[in-house]
Amino acid sequence: MAMLGSTVLRFEQLHSTNDLARDMAASGADEGIAITTREQTAGRGRLGRSWLSPPGKGLYLSLILRPQIKPEASAVITLAAAIAVAETLSLDFELPIDIKWPNDVLASGRKICGILVETAIEREQLLYAVAGIGINLAQREFPEEIRDSATSMLIESGKLIEPDDFLTPLLGRLEDWYRSALREPKAVIDRWCELSTYAYDCAVSVETPNGLIDGLTRGLAPSGALVIEVAGQRHEITSGEVRLRKRR
Repeated sequence: MAMLGSTVLRFEQLHSTNDLARDMAASGADEGIAITTREQTAGRGRLGRSWLSPPGKGLYLSLILRPQIKPEASAVITLAAAIAVAETLSLDFELPIDIKWPNDVLASGRKICGILVETAIEREQLLYAVAGIGINLAQREFPEEIRDSATSMLIESGKLIEPDDFLTPLLGRLEDWYRSALREPKAVIDRWCELSTYAYDCAVSVETPNGLIDGLTRGLAPSGALVIEVAGQRHEITSGEVRLRKRR
C-alpha cells in the first residue's frame, strides 16, 4: 500500500477535490494520491450540504484510498479521518477539540472541520474510497447562516496557519489511523470514543432517513454506527444528523 500523500497534486481552483479524486480513482489512479486546492467553487459536505471554501482560507484535501475491506466496514475510515484531524488540532496546534458523530470536528462547540468519505461499490466489492477533508484555517468571520455553527483556527487560536503547515502533520496521522482502521478497527472505535464527549450518556436527537430518534448515546458499534438507547432499547444509527439536547 502506498503512503498517503506520497504524491500531492496542488491546484489553484477546483469545483471539488472529491470530484477530481473520484474521477482519478475510477480511472485507476494509485492509492495515496492527495489532491489539494486553494479554492473550491462547489465543495460538498455530508447530506448534500455545500462546504464553503473561499480562496486561501482553508485546507481542502482529498485522498484516494483502496482499502481491502468489505463495503460495510468502510464507516470506520470516516472515524479514522476524524481522529487524525482531531489529534492534529489538539496535539500539534494545542487547540481543544471535540468530535460529533460521525465526522464533525468541533472547537468551542462549533464546526472547524468537515469530512466526506465517498465509496464506489461493485458486486458487493469496495473498489475505492475518496476521503475529503475541509478545515477552516484563516476565516475571520462566516456568512450569517453559519456564523453560530462554524469556526476557524484563526478565530480559536489567533494564529494564522498556512494550509501546507497543517497538511504535513495531518498526513502522518491520517496514515497511522487509516492503517489502524484496516488492521484493528476496534482501536479506531475506542480512540474516537475517547476524543468525543458525545460518545456516552448524551441526550441527543438524531434525524435519520426513517425519522427523528431521541435517546441517550451509548458509544459506537463495531461497525462504527452510533448506538442510541431509547426506552431501554438500543438502536444502531448508520446515517443521520446528531443534535445535542442536554447532558444527563
